Amino acid sequence: MGIELVRVDDRLIHGQVAIGWTRSRGINTILAIDDPTAKNKMQCQLMKMATPPGVTPYFLTNDEAAEKILNDTYKNKKVMILVKGPAELAALIEKGIEMKEVNIGNQRSGENKLQLASQMFATREELEIWKGIAQKGIKLYAQGVPGGAYVDVNDALKKY
Repeated sequence: MGIELVRVDDRLIHGQVAIGWTRSRGINTILAIDDPTAKNKMQCQLMKMATPPGVTPYFLTNDEAAEKILNDTYKNKKVMILVKGPAELAALIEKGIEMKEVNIGNQRSGENKLQLASQMFATREELEIWKGIAQKGIKLYAQGVPGGAYVDVNDALKKY
């Protein structure tokens, strides 16, 4: 399986970003991995409507996704792995999913959240998860759309 992009975005599949990343990377398969979303038929239907033509979305729990990825279910596909946050990403890594780099999109602001990049905010707990992922040698970068502003998150994490 060709994992073309691993992205963390709390919105999962949504219009302009989904189109931009699928086109720029030639992606034909999106694995939207989130336990509550995978079990919510209405949310899945709404995200299917936001999926670009020619791209097949799959809505999977973390366990389902890990099993399918490790069993090479999507062989010969150009895949985007999409999760909502750092905890979900860390869970995939713990299950043996290998990745060299991770694109970080929207991570909403909120109470007790620190800003790491333009649209990337994290609680102290999430910050520790991001640091743990970075310590595994995984390149983390924030970039909303292809060609957009780029922030090296590994460097940003050193400030905390």
